Amino acid sequence: MSFTYSTIGLGLGVAQITANGKIGGSLTRISIGTVTQTQKVWRSFQALGDIAFAYSYSIILIEIQDTLKSPPSEAKTMKKATLVSVSVTTLFYMLCGAAGYAPFGDIASGNLLTGFGFYI
Repeated sequence: MSFTYSTIGLGLGVAQITANGKIGGSLTRISIGTVTQTQKVWRSFQALGDIAFAYSYSIILIEIQDTLKSPPSEAKTMKKATLVSVSVTTLFYMLCGAAGYAPFGDIASGNLLTGFGFYI
């Protein structure tokens, strides 16, 4: 469900960017109201915390790491599988985040599909 939801949001974001022909928002500054340097730093740290806990695999990460103490062939396999899966997940959800933010800029909603007019 999450993958389907995210894929729909990614497709809608790319379609909206293509239709508008421009990308909203800014990467270097926050344009909503006056924000101090301290607030920018604090929000950056909050975002890092959100990213750190965003993955659903974190619940089973201890079990995965426990299997890495097995014989070398299994350990190599699990390390590679974990690296590939985390890399693919990161890339996919970063694309979803960028495609969800780009059409709307600073007025993007917290829910990906509600920004496009879908209320589930």
